[in-house]
Amino acid sequence: MTKIVISLDDDGVRKLAQLAREAQLSEEALVRETIERLVQSHPAPAIPRFARRLGPLVTQGTAL
Repeated sequence: MTKIVISLDDDGVRKLAQLAREAQLSEEALVRETIERLVQSHPAPAIPRFARRLGPLVTQGTAL
């Protein structure tokens, strides 16, 4: 796991703490969960039309 640092204003810190308490999570866990949801909701990039005829793409041992 990689550690990152973000800056929030005082109001953002209070709101984050309140949301974490309501969700019964640590602030760190709430931020990680929220980022994971955001990443998963982002659509995968479309494969350009010319690349489709090249066959399946392989990334890290997995065909796309």
